[in-house]
Amino acid sequence: MKRMLLKLKTLVFLMLMPLSISAATLPEYYPETLPHMQGVVDDISVKTNQIVIDDMQWKFSMNMRVHSLNTEFSSIQALRKSMNVAFKLDTINGNFVIAEIWILPNNYSSNHSE
Repeated sequence: MKRMLLKLKTLVFLMLMPLSISAATLPEYYPETLPHMQGVVDDISVKTNQIVIDDMQWKFSMNMRVHSLNTEFSSIQALRKSMNVAFKLDTINGNFVIAEIWILPNNYSSNHSE
């Protein structure tokens, strides 16, 4: 019985290990649970307030908060093509806009199925 319990504990530990590894790669000022809206930046235009993430075009708020791996509050200029990001939507005048965005490490895995 003790051997079976030890195997079960080991299995649970191995299953949870990737969660702690990916969480450890994020700064402490990132939320514990990132939004499920995640993807790779394909294009960005500050002139038109538009960003393309995983082939989907989004408007972003003029007051969009950008969080980078180096600083809690960054600017839109920190975003680049091919960056992994997580983002939170808001509605303005009935339209979805990106209100907040977090830059993720290149090797970040979200640990959720999309």
